[in-house]
Amino acid sequence: MISVVHAAKLTVKGANPPVLVLAVEHIDRVLSGLSPVLSPDQVAHMYGVARQAHTWAG
Repeated sequence: MISVVHAAKLTVKGANPPVLVLAVEHIDRVLSGLSPVLSPDQVAHMYGVARQAHTWAG
């Protein structure tokens, strides 16, 4: 999952599995060298969760 954040600061604590945080100018280069690790079912589940408003309510 890629999340674009326009924030002055981003803190990632205790992410499990580890989270890859990249500056926008490095995304293409880094991600193009990685193999996909999510199944189509996992992608569909993440898409469904991301579309629910309560997922993003703070």
